[in-house]
Amino acid sequence: MAFLDYEYKMKISYSEPVDKCYFTIKAVPTDDFRQRNITYDIEMIPSTTFSESKDSFGNTQLIGCDNVPHSVFEFKIKGLVETHDLNISCGLEENRVGMYRHPHGKCIPGDCIKSFAEELKQEISDGDSEIQKCKKIMARLYEAMRYIPGSTVVETTAEEAFSKGEGVCQDYSHILICLLRMFHIPARYVCGLIVGEGQSHAWVEAACDGSYIAFDPTHNREITDEYIKLGVGRDALDCAINRGVMWGGGLQTQDIQVTVRKVH
Repeated sequence: MAFLDYEYKMKISYSEPVDKCYFTIKAVPTDDFRQRNITYDIEMIPSTTFSESKDSFGNTQLIGCDNVPHSVFEFKIKGLVETHDLNISCGLEENRVGMYRHPHGKCIPGDCIKSFAEELKQEISDGDSEIQKCKKIMARLYEAMRYIPGSTVVETTAEEAFSKGEGVCQDYSHILICLLRMFHIPARYVCGLIVGEGQSHAWVEAACDGSYIAFDPTHNREITDEYIKLGVGRDALDCAINRGVMWGGGLQTQDIQVTVRKVH
């Protein structure tokens, strides 16, 4: 068990004033079998009212409208989360698990991933448990890819990243999701935070033996108590931390700062 003190700060600067903006922010940690919120505080500049609700994936989302003209929007959440070594996220939620069985969005395999899956079939036996299959597939993916910051963009698909042989945590997770689904293991994308990272992180939860077991393909390991889950979805778009519609704004730049540390 661990207590993780975290802070997530996002600053968006616009080249022209924004007259009005509707936003959805998914940055509140999830409460489940593996972690629970102890406390959190939220700050927005310009200050605005917002409501808190759940989306169709069970993620906490903050929804609001900023009517004050502004050239900078800032969001900050900080808090304390209790996490556990037990690598079980929650029950399978039978009413939702079906959506994680099939190709979708950025997790649609192309020729390169399909060919790689055929190779993997020679290494995975019928006697392997679902968790053993996940570990074998993750290990081979880790060998096949290189982690290179800036080598892909937010819009990059799993097939595009795998064909290049390089990417970041989002790409590793999208590719692993593709492969697991091809081996009939439902898998979903996880957006979160991790001790030692200066940005948000991504990993995968696979439906194994009645629960979601989490795997971090970027580091080729199961998750530990140093991970904070923010949201899940079929791919990264479903649990994007920030989405919105605005009037005006021109060009924009975004700066993210993340701090996560263990406390006693």
